[in-house]
Amino acid sequence: MAEGRRVKKYADLLKRVVSEVIEFKLKDPNKGMITLTGVKVSPDLRVASIYYTVLGDERQKEKTQQVLERSKSFIRNEIKPYITSRWLPELRFFYDETLDYAEHINSLLKNLKNDSDSKKE
Repeated sequence: MAEGRRVKKYADLLKRVVSEVIEFKLKDPNKGMITLTGVKVSPDLRVASIYYTVLGDERQKEKTQQVLERSKSFIRNEIKPYITSRWLPELRFFYDETLDYAEHINSLLKNLKNDSDSKKE
């Protein structure tokens, strides 16, 4: 149980620190409006999967993914002073499709509601 708590605390720290680095220190104009939605860390703390969303269309998502991939080493170097574990984790960035999926479900539900309303009339 303590091991799980340690990993969760470490993931929360990474989320906060990486978010600050991306927002304040990453100066690439193509990064877009990035929001980190979650961080999952492997039990050995060597790999961090970072999930994000970005404001914009598919083209902006691609640009943001490219910026994050190019900036991995910069971000790792910037988080070094805040990480107290023996190893600095490998950062892996993934677009979080949860919000897109929720929007899709909402639009389907609205369509169903509109269809049922039109049938009642």
